[in-house]
Amino acid sequence: MTESSTSLQAICNAIETTLAPAVTYTQSYNELTEGMNDTPRLQVYPNSGTSVIGAQSNDRSTFRAGVRQAAIEVYADLYATQRSEIGEDMGILVPLIEAVIAEIEKQDTKPYFGLLDASGRAAIDGFNWRWDRAIFVYNDTQQTFAGARFTFNIRVF
Repeated sequence: MTESSTSLQAICNAIETTLAPAVTYTQSYNELTEGMNDTPRLQVYPNSGTSVIGAQSNDRSTFRAGVRQAAIEVYADLYATQRSEIGEDMGILVPLIEAVIAEIEKQDTKPYFGLLDASGRAAIDGFNWRWDRAIFVYNDTQQTFAGARFTFNIRVF
């Protein structure tokens, strides 16, 4: 990422803020706790990233400008409820998944997640996402939660 690019912290905070209307409790990367006291809860944190210097003559996205691109993977883990009975768990989880999807689908124009860089341009150039149903173990191996993992693949230049 270049000096004008956006930090991981800003990206996580912007995603958390954007998705907050869908879930009762949210936490960004620096607010995570050891216990899961209240649900439903959404936790947003970075998972991985790659950086590509686009100075190759055949790189169409940079037009030989030597722009540094970064791909950042961010997780938004949705803890719907402590595991109990599958029908009840899914009855709580599915409407929450739909609510999060509705917030994501509002991100159809720049600036995505309302995020601007230091120069005032859209900080995120593009993204794609997916979700997977999950059973999360949190802190205690006997404490499991029905939930879903939303994976965001963020692209910044």
